[in-house]
Amino acid sequence: MMPKKLSEIPLKTIDSCPVCGSRDREKYWAMQGYRLSRCKKCSMVWDHTPADDLLAQYDRSYYINDNPKGGYANYYEGMKISKKTFRHRLEKIAKKYGKGSILDVGCAFGDCLVEAKKMGWSKAHGVEVSAFARSQARKRNLKVYKGPLRKAKLRGTYDVIIYQDVIEHIIDPVEELRFARKYLKNNGILLLITCDIGGYWAKILRSLWYHYKPGEHVTYFNKQSMRKALELAGFKNIEISTTYHVLSVEYVFNRLKYYSPFIFENLKKLSIKLGINNYSFRAYTGEFEAWAQNA
Repeated sequence: MMPKKLSEIPLKTIDSCPVCGSRDREKYWAMQGYRLSRCKKCSMVWDHTPADDLLAQYDRSYYINDNPKGGYANYYEGMKISKKTFRHRLEKIAKKYGKGSILDVGCAFGDCLVEAKKMGWSKAHGVEVSAFARSQARKRNLKVYKGPLRKAKLRGTYDVIIYQDVIEHIIDPVEELRFARKYLKNNGILLLITCDIGGYWAKILRSLWYHYKPGEHVTYFNKQSMRKALELAGFKNIEISTTYHVLSVEYVFNRLKYYSPFIFENLKKLSIKLGINNYSFRAYTGEFEAWAQNA
């Protein structure tokens, strides 16, 4: 029996697993000063003491900042390359299921929606919690609802719903996925991208793993816990596999400045001098994609 919905619990300490509800947990030290909890039953990892107001951080500074690890660092700089990743994913969806109506949850400035409209999707809408990001998306004549999803006043249902690097920001992912089903058509498709705490990058880098983001990421999935979450939410035909991002040389060096600002800032300058800064490639950066169908 699942416990009371996490969204109804005062955010002091979350003792029960956000996926299976088990209270049998152990300490999980992600890095020094950043202690999480890990479920002994399903291996889910989560932040058991999240901030009281998780949504407050998604203001302008989240998208434009000097921290190469926090938020987007510089969303405008990333837009040049992120649209290639979105196009690859949309092409994959279209090849498997065709082009129809699509909802992007956590759409930020709407780059994925722009690409969907260019590709001829019949309807491309978004949901976004950040007022700043919504304003930027709406300036591009995009239909973006005020989030979170459980409070968004959506009209109708969609053929496809996507979550791209979003579910790790949500304290109650199973409840969130149940809400998503309400807005999916019968046999509609969910595509979800998130960081893989069970992947080889997490195991190799350990405390240096890029996706450990205190105060920002509150749930950390592996492929097994994600499958469990989707099953509990009522999805069927679940497929999960390692995925990639399309990155540029310049973008990578900007992000790697988190580890060594001097070295990677100079490497970035060298790449610009050599004219290879905009060279793009596929990179497996420690994430997986999960496909599921509305039951």
